[in-house]
Amino acid sequence: MYRIHLSVLLAIAIVFMSSCSGGQKNKPDNQATGGKSAKTEVVLNEKLQKKVGSWIAKGEECYGIVITTPTADGQSMGKSVKCKVLDLKPDMIRLKTLESVSLMESKGCDRIGLSYGDTWWEEDGDIFKTREDADAFLAAKGWLVK
Repeated sequence: MYRIHLSVLLAIAIVFMSSCSGGQKNKPDNQATGGKSAKTEVVLNEKLQKKVGSWIAKGEECYGIVITTPTADGQSMGKSVKCKVLDLKPDMIRLKTLESVSLMESKGCDRIGLSYGDTWWEEDGDIFKTREDADAFLAAKGWLVK
């Protein structure tokens, strides 16, 4: 009787262990694909496509702009910031800063600008392939600060 109970328990344990490890076989193996997931082509909406163009891609380095909110007299100021495209969605582009940019440095001002590693979702499409293009955009608006 003891051997029958032991055999049944052993059989149940084997079935239980094999069913637990069997579920992992259905998961995709990152090593088989070189550690990268399959890329899907993201098509930007018409507004972003018109402003950004076709050069945008995940991992691409580019330049965004940092602008202060307008003052009472309507003045704003801005600088270009080097960034990297982290993700693309049809209506947004996820960017990460690759440098720190400060618009104003003064006593009591905790932060007006961006720090290295900050991320944001760009919805307006104000990103540029080169710093010169970003600075030209800011200068045309009268916002450029060096």
